[in-house]
Amino acid sequence: MKKIMLVLFVVVMILGCTKEQATAEFADVTFSVDQSLLSEEYICSDIGISFYPPTGWERISSGLMTAITEKLKASQDTTGVTILPLDVFMDKEKSATCFISIFISEFPADETRKNYLNEIRIKNQDLSINEGTFAHNELDFYQLTFTKDDLITVKLIAANNEQKVFMIDYAVPSKYYEEELRTIESSIGTIKKTKNEIGLPGKTGS
Repeated sequence: MKKIMLVLFVVVMILGCTKEQATAEFADVTFSVDQSLLSEEYICSDIGISFYPPTGWERISSGLMTAITEKLKASQDTTGVTILPLDVFMDKEKSATCFISIFISEFPADETRKNYLNEIRIKNQDLSINEGTFAHNELDFYQLTFTKDDLITVKLIAANNEQKVFMIDYAVPSKYYEEELRTIESSIGTIKKTKNEIGLPGKTGS
């Protein structure tokens, strides 16, 4: 039952919701990173980025990852955009989750993001969303923060050097959000492009 609930939760988190922002301006933001709140560096060669997940948020098993992938395939939209999950880190005690995924699309990066947001907008019109943009470590991020089913999700969408669109979601039960906020901010502050996609030290996502 726990496995089924996690699979459903991750799918809902990825397919979240949003409201359109008229103009995207990416002001550079500097984060104060507390390294003591973070675990080892995670390198994802599939999208050419690295970051430090929160401490205690462990990478889930390959079996559970497969179940999430299969469930997500059945929930894809019809806009020519496919979301491919790459990894999930989870604090099992608090049910806090960090989800990394990549968009497979026939469209350019800007159009891919627009299609994704439009599809979600059509499907979800009942949530209050805080939306913004920022730039950090030479990456331009769209950020969405919303509450659904007593979970607060921070959703980050950006594109790498090859214009591959990727997404990182942090989701925490409302009762733990204030406690985990500093940790999430520190983790976000470590997201950066990798110099090369292969052969770097640390944990890799492929």
